[in-house]
Amino acid sequence: MTATGKSADYVYIPRGYVGLVGRVTYDYLSKYLLDVNMGYNGSENFAPGKTRFGLFPSFSAGWVISAEKFMERQKVFDYLKLRVSWGRVGSDVGTSARFMYMPAVWSQNGTYSFGVYNTNGTPIYQMGSLGNDDITWETADKQNYGIDMRFLNGRLSVTADYFMEHRKDILITPNSTPSIIAMTLQNMNLGKVDNHGYELSLGWRDQIDDWSYHVKGNISYSKNKIVYMDEVPNEYSYMDQTGGSTGRQTGLYRFERLYQYSDFIDDGSGNLKLKPEFSQPYVTVAPGDAMYADLNKDGIVDSSDRETTGYSTRPEYMFDLNAGFEYKNFAFSMQWLGATHVDKMLDKAYRIPFTDSGRRGLLQYFVDDCWTPYNQSGTLPRPATASQSWNSENSTLWLRDASYLRLKSVSMSYTLRHSKLRNKLGINSLVFTLSGYNLLTFSPLDILDPETITSGGGVYPMVRLYNLGLTVNF
Repeated sequence: MTATGKSADYVYIPRGYVGLVGRVTYDYLSKYLLDVNMGYNGSENFAPGKTRFGLFPSFSAGWVISAEKFMERQKVFDYLKLRVSWGRVGSDVGTSARFMYMPAVWSQNGTYSFGVYNTNGTPIYQMGSLGNDDITWETADKQNYGIDMRFLNGRLSVTADYFMEHRKDILITPNSTPSIIAMTLQNMNLGKVDNHGYELSLGWRDQIDDWSYHVKGNISYSKNKIVYMDEVPNEYSYMDQTGGSTGRQTGLYRFERLYQYSDFIDDGSGNLKLKPEFSQPYVTVAPGDAMYADLNKDGIVDSSDRETTGYSTRPEYMFDLNAGFEYKNFAFSMQWLGATHVDKMLDKAYRIPFTDSGRRGLLQYFVDDCWTPYNQSGTLPRPATASQSWNSENSTLWLRDASYLRLKSVSMSYTLRHSKLRNKLGINSLVFTLSGYNLLTFSPLDILDPETITSGGGVYPMVRLYNLGLTVNF
């Protein structure tokens, strides 16, 4: 077993779990509903007989108010139900390490030559990450409060939910460990994250003569907050992650604008020098390079001016709209999806022209938007090898709004029913179908798919699909 054996050598060994579950449900006159669940689970990641097993209960209760006698004469609600639930769930994944309780192991890690003229190497043995037999399950306590309503003879439906979640004992690698400890500590149950949000659904369904139609929209909001992550105290508060959402970008310069010729003076030898009234970057810059904010106001732009900022890589708001109609033998349906309050950091492939030392093609938006002496209104830094590293630094210039609105799917069908088909061929009906997927996307992030999990280069783009089908029913 190597020093990294807990996470590497065991990757092909099936994970080991054991558990008992139980459930009790109660329904009285379809008015009072109760559901109680209990789980008792054990994981290989925790020490036997100590912290291996965890108890995870949950319950939900519902009250159908519209079924009560005192609601019989009212004419507002066709259906009215209140819901409440609470549950505790557990996770043993942590940072994906396995057998985290096992003690550290020693393994050979190269050689070392003792003395001045000794060329014979002596094997070096290094201790891997320490085990921790006190770690146990991450837990999340979840609450949900909901209401279901229907009006106007069932044509209008409304569902609303509010939820809260408190995660604790999150398995993380300690961040405040002194560097004098020359090894990696094992995961510890340190992290805490709170989450809250709501979901609202509104639907309408009706029929007028031969027309029937439906439309249903959903909106959901979810935002979390890092309560504790063993964060090392930072010199400046704008660097902190604690108190903000998970998934935000860290270590970013705040982009202000591109330097212009008017920001420089001649140093007397024919070279341009940045005017002294500007905060001075720790590297030499030229017109067309990126200007970053001096956040600590010390007159120098360096690593002390990096901040944690932006929205999470997961959207805070999600939208969904389903609509359609049927008229005699014709049917139509569509689905729209949307998201906002979400950011993505562009990878190097989208920051540097001819990325990977000139072995790749030039993206069109570099051609259109790069600053040059002939295009001083460009919004992207100049394409210059000398300042390539500075201009491609992690900054808000490359942190892009990944909000989107997408026509996810459209489907149309026509059903042909004819007595001659049935009598001569034995066919009851023919259904012709035309459908499409990922047909339209509206987003400020137009150089890659805003819905992708990653913003890396080389990701295969979202594919637009069309299908034409024929269904024969006998």
